[in-house]
Amino acid sequence: MSQITRRTVIRAAVATGVGAAVGGVPTVAQADGLVVAPAKPSALRFAHLTDMHITEKDRGDRGYALALRSLDQYQPAFIITGGDHVMDASGQIKHQVVAWYDMYEKVLAQNTKLPVYPCIGNHDVYGWTTKEASSNDPEFGKQMALDRLRLKQRFYSFDHSGWHFIILDNIQRREPSYYGDLDPEQFEWLKADLARNKLPTVVVTHIPLMSISSMFDGGRGPKGNGFIYETSDANMHHNVRPLVKLLAANHVKLALSGHMHQVDQVEYLGITFCCNGAVCGNWWKGPHLEFAEGYGIVDLYPNGTFENRYVTYGWKAPNPTTKSGA
Repeated sequence: MSQITRRTVIRAAVATGVGAAVGGVPTVAQADGLVVAPAKPSALRFAHLTDMHITEKDRGDRGYALALRSLDQYQPAFIITGGDHVMDASGQIKHQVVAWYDMYEKVLAQNTKLPVYPCIGNHDVYGWTTKEASSNDPEFGKQMALDRLRLKQRFYSFDHSGWHFIILDNIQRREPSYYGDLDPEQFEWLKADLARNKLPTVVVTHIPLMSISSMFDGGRGPKGNGFIYETSDANMHHNVRPLVKLLAANHVKLALSGHMHQVDQVEYLGITFCCNGAVCGNWWKGPHLEFAEGYGIVDLYPNGTFENRYVTYGWKAPNPTTKSGA
């Protein structure tokens, strides 16, 4: 293998959109052929797979199977799935949604034995954006996702190897669609959970709490001699500053998200926010913008530091296209 210099690494990352956050300080890593060394004995390694959007179209089921099998080389202790497990439960008739969830369960069961900790995404929610669904259906909304992802509740926490993990549900309904926020019940639960915890903490949401890539997926345009960048609270968490201040005061080191199908890192108030791309890339049609299909490999250390790397897994789309929009 040829020697990888810092200059080579930076050039590769700019070209491919693959990045890493190391020890809480954003850096970059080589894309193709990136070798992630085995986890150090003191480290906890897990995989962060988000935005699978599983479907029979464009061989999406086979793509997700390939991603799961590729985890063997990294030997993670478990998987965190960051939401949007199926193509679009929100806007499709029920039998199609059920078929996608059946497919998701089958692919997962056949291709990994690792424990899985899911996070709910906007496309996991049944019936919010279609008139074909009835709100009287007991599976309407998030109940189907809870049942099929085997979740007892929408938000939860757990400890593992000296780290605390908080999985949040920041998908809230605003007809006819959704936005990113925490409901009052969840926010009170979060405050209590943080108050009890003394461990370094990872927070996982579907919609990013903070993200620079959201600026490249929203409204924007020239104004006078300048240029306006805008984003919406469907792409970045609504009024996030009070939430981030709470997290920063309570041992949170790393916040992981998906949703944007792009890779970025933001450092703010001592927290590193990593948006870890999409397993499906451009919805199984090739890279989305400059970002190939992939997922995060995260190593956590006892001293509260970490490494987050975005890695690709060799998926070749049957009909590559370019698409804008998350």
